[in-house]
Amino acid sequence: MEETCLDDGLAVNFETATLEIANTDPIRPATESTDGTPKRTSTSKNVCNVPFTHIDVQTFFTDRNEVVERAINDCVERLIKENNDELVGSWLLTEISLWDTEKERLVLLSTNALYSVKYDFISLKILDFNRVPVSLLDTVVAGELIYPSSSLAPRLSGLAEGVSSIIHCAVRQEWSSVAGCSGFAQFEPRKRRMPGIRLMWNRGQPLPLAKKWNPFAKDIPWLTYASHPLFWYKAGTEIVKTRFDIDAFQTTLKSLLPRECSVVNLPIIVENYCGLGALVHNRNGLGFFKIRGKVSF
Repeated sequence: MEETCLDDGLAVNFETATLEIANTDPIRPATESTDGTPKRTSTSKNVCNVPFTHIDVQTFFTDRNEVVERAINDCVERLIKENNDELVGSWLLTEISLWDTEKERLVLLSTNALYSVKYDFISLKILDFNRVPVSLLDTVVAGELIYPSSSLAPRLSGLAEGVSSIIHCAVRQEWSSVAGCSGFAQFEPRKRRMPGIRLMWNRGQPLPLAKKWNPFAKDIPWLTYASHPLFWYKAGTEIVKTRFDIDAFQTTLKSLLPRECSVVNLPIIVENYCGLGALVHNRNGLGFFKIRGKVSF
């Protein structure tokens, strides 16, 4: 190898030199950007803003991998094996109820049925579950979650976001930025703008009014899911994040659907017209097991 000594050698003009850095990092995955933040998948490129912006992932009990693993093993032993089923896949997703409330659910998919499990990640026990035979499904809708055009939910969410931003700046004594926080842009309507999937077995029949307006009705002939909040924020490999991804669940489910089941790509309408209760419930993450000071639920 030849050595070049700048002291003794010819003068070199560096005025027009260009420094070029090639991306030769073999460890950084293709789905990760240069600043270390994960890029969204192809189905999420239309999402304007990442949802769940005001969360701390460390407050979720499910942020601990061993807790989720133990919960899955517990559900497999008590639900899958007792019904002589074979587990195909497991996910931790957000279930969106008829009343637009978000709830943390373990979703287990077997060869014969889908299990939506309400699991207590604090005391580590099954609280409730819903078993839906895969053969019962007649329609699967995949698309963006939207509200009806006459819904007040996006406007109320925008108002809550604007007020929350002002209070956040004031509490942290960022007085110079309070004026910026109080701009009208902070109060613009907030849409969900996130992909979801709805599994239906109502044979095209509308929901009776007795169930549609009953907040305690449980036998609703469909289930609506979206990605868990940890999907956007949890650090780790793509394999770990897949557990919280609605797209991964959708891909596996399609391989088990009966032939007569129709799969359509359409917006999923969440019929929330006023949404005060859902707004308070969802903004505080009451459907998730989190650390909340001295009280955790």
